[in-house]
Amino acid sequence: MILTTRSSYGVRALINVAILHQSGKPVSVRTVAREEGISEIYLEQIFNCLKKRGILKATRGPRGGYALASDPAEITVYDVVMALEESLAPGKCSGRSGECCEKASRCVSKEVWDAVENNVKKTLMGYTLKSLAERAVEVNPCREAKVKLFESR
Repeated sequence: MILTTRSSYGVRALINVAILHQSGKPVSVRTVAREEGISEIYLEQIFNCLKKRGILKATRGPRGGYALASDPAEITVYDVVMALEESLAPGKCSGRSGECCEKASRCVSKEVWDAVENNVKKTLMGYTLKSLAERAVEVNPCREAKVKLFESR
């Protein structure tokens, strides 16, 4: 299991959106891309995928942009990763499919890979966008000033 930049960038970008969530205003891809150092084109693709999966909602128009579709306390990192990746399985013999060969039903090593997947899932489910946004503001107080500036617009 290798998580792609889609997941890494998606989580980083959504933390940014979650920080601004309390303002009730949508945020532009340009704003998030600049803040996170991510290509606008790539971030737009990620946001479109997250919109299709119901994590983001979009507003059109000059003051449009993206906002979380639900409360940041209800969106886990697992939700984001699963919206952007096909699977958390560390190999083709783990996870739901698990039928990689005729030995799958009696394969002891499959138990290891299933346990790895389950532990990764449990860890990712333990983090919400709200908890990560709060931590991001805590470790970088400059973000709080940016939130106030954003809200005043």
